[in-house]
Amino acid sequence: MNSWLRDSLSEILRSHRHTDCKFIIETSTGSKVYPCHKLILSCASEVFDRMLFGSYNESTSGEVKLTDVEPKVFEKFREYVYSYDVEKLQVYDFDTLVKLSEFGNKYLVESIKEDCVRQLLYRKDMYDTDELLRLFQCAHTLNSSPLIEQVSRDLKTHAKRVLNHSAIYQFGTDVFKLYIQVVEGRLSEAERFNLIEMYIKFHDLDQSNTDSITTDADTDEETPTSGINPTNVSALSEGESKISTDFIADLLGLIDFTKFTPKEFYEGPGKSNLLNMQQKYEHLYKIARTCAHAVAQEELENKLSNCFLSPTCHPDLDVQRQYLTRPHVASSMRRCGTLREWDNL
Repeated sequence: MNSWLRDSLSEILRSHRHTDCKFIIETSTGSKVYPCHKLILSCASEVFDRMLFGSYNESTSGEVKLTDVEPKVFEKFREYVYSYDVEKLQVYDFDTLVKLSEFGNKYLVESIKEDCVRQLLYRKDMYDTDELLRLFQCAHTLNSSPLIEQVSRDLKTHAKRVLNHSAIYQFGTDVFKLYIQVVEGRLSEAERFNLIEMYIKFHDLDQSNTDSITTDADTDEETPTSGINPTNVSALSEGESKISTDFIADLLGLIDFTKFTPKEFYEGPGKSNLLNMQQKYEHLYKIARTCAHAVAQEELENKLSNCFLSPTCHPDLDVQRQYLTRPHVASSMRRCGTLREWDNL
């Protein structure tokens, strides 16, 4: 934007000259009024354009009431749309940038969202654990691919460090599911399962031990129902329960239970209410089969190694040494102590 135009608009903002609308930011402690110009706010946001010039009450009253933004954040937003001064964003703290970007995203102000994202990416190496996790949620709220990619990479690197951080349990359900996928391979399956169980308990999503909801009409005929239809209450409860059940099933589907040791499974999923008895037996069977296969494979490798390394079986020492360089063979021989003997040859 031309510097002369920026200065002129900034002066109009400071003087409140020719203002023709008011934005009223309501909070729990009161409200704050910000005089504005319809034309400038409508040019910045398609949402505000429809509110101020469409067939809504705001277009006739000239008053727009918002309850989803803090006064200090809206004040900075207003300064931005009057000047588009990107340099001011450089002095804002992390919290302000996140809130500005989310507000801009909600009201379709792409420029402030993109400018805030650039600032957030520029400072990415300075974030602590809490900020990194919050930025993961913000990145998905904004649906910003560059931000999602960068934060996901950092979370993979520091997966162990953030393992028990409380901010993980503040994620929305969709974002939490994505986080469980991001840390796959960085955390053990037992650790990922524990995260899932803690998240479900934190949000009280597990309905497995909850009795069916009974309405007041079932327990006390004298209690007025206030127009509430018990059928609707039951249907709502069933709908919420189905969402929880489907979400839990999706999360558990991300866990490879065959990677658990028998002890890990006993201490975690085995004692959890997230799996029914049939599921526990099925997973235990698969774990046992995997363990049996691994033991049988190791025994076979030991027998083949002993046979292959015998001079009567294969007298060529060079061929035998080439065989020893195979990773799984060397690992097996270290466990049984055979490799140490060969290293002395």
